[in-house]
Amino acid sequence: MPYDNLREFIAALERANELKRITVEVDPELEITEIADRVMKSPGGGKALLFERVRGHSMPVLVNMFGSRRRMQMVCGAEKLSDITENFLALLESRGPMSFIEKLKMLPKLKQLSDVFPTEVKSAAWHEIEVKEPSFELLPVCKCWPKDGGKFVTLPMVFSRDPITG
Repeated sequence: MPYDNLREFIAALERANELKRITVEVDPELEITEIADRVMKSPGGGKALLFERVRGHSMPVLVNMFGSRRRMQMVCGAEKLSDITENFLALLESRGPMSFIEKLKMLPKLKQLSDVFPTEVKSAAWHEIEVKEPSFELLPVCKCWPKDGGKFVTLPMVFSRDPITG
């Protein structure tokens, strides 16, 4: 992985002019998602947005971080997205190595593959944060649409249907 943590990736986005910091206070109830929706629909997918002051919360919200081909390439550490798929397919399609030399030639590919798995560490920056009473209410979860039943923790890909037009 080209970045050790989210802070590093955010810094890289900023250096690449792929990030817009929003410093005014915004509401997680419809406002963040409305702004994000407009930006994501702009040519090229718009920039990643870091909302630094979220009403009622002490933590920021980052949206649209994977919203362009360039940012996907950045997070994967690839010049082209096709490089990733080609490398992965080549690994899947390769027959088992027969000779000792062929096995040695496979080592770089295996190293590359091993980098995608999570690693356990003894200390990390998040250990600095102590939460006395854990609660989902601490998270700045956004409400996306006016008629949503509430705020939902979702995956980054959501398919919604308009209640009137379908």
